[in-house]
Amino acid sequence: MILFSVWRNMREVDYPDLRSELSNTEFQFKQFGKTCKTIIIALHGWTGDEHSLIPVSIGVRLPNSLWVFPRAPFKAQNSPKGFSWYQEIPPSKKEILLSFQIIDNIVDYFKEQLNRKIKIFLLGFSQGAALSAGAGLYLKSKVNGIISIAGFIRKDYINLLKIKSSQNFSPILILHGNNDKIVPMEKGVELKNLCEELGQRVEFHTYDEKHKIPLTAMKIIRNFIQK
Repeated sequence: MILFSVWRNMREVDYPDLRSELSNTEFQFKQFGKTCKTIIIALHGWTGDEHSLIPVSIGVRLPNSLWVFPRAPFKAQNSPKGFSWYQEIPPSKKEILLSFQIIDNIVDYFKEQLNRKIKIFLLGFSQGAALSAGAGLYLKSKVNGIISIAGFIRKDYINLLKIKSSQNFSPILILHGNNDKIVPMEKGVELKNLCEELGQRVEFHTYDEKHKIPLTAMKIIRNFIQK
């Protein structure tokens, strides 16, 4: 959930080549400025869709940026609406790698189409944050940074994917609400500790909210990307 209303029916920038490259994935796009120096791939939470994180892009409003919002590949089980990055809980290695591959394909597309020096960040909320954190570790320096909001990661997933300590990980920004009952603060601390153990540079911020993205987080996200 986000602390301001969702903006729908906004005019999107169309990227037909990306749509044909990943024909099984639905997208939304939001661009700020006439040029594109930074790509943010934004991953929604469980029961969300490709519209869910558009308000975050509007709140951050990063100059000369393109935000890419992919829809997760599975229908959210036991829910009348929305989508999930995993079909089962806990997910299988096959499901994890399928979602990682969607992200990797988007990264490769933009590096090839624009240029290899463009900055690319992964941002996720809740389940999408778990995916962004895991994919960021998996892809290492292929992306420039990871932003995890109300996220988590399980150590057995790291072991499943055989991720080892490295100096090549991109930095991660972790944001978590002190009053989050859905993904408790302890999960954010576990993520922080695990990333540090693996050798990742971590920036950690908390706020007095539940399972939400507050307006105060927008400046923190923008500053992290612009470093």
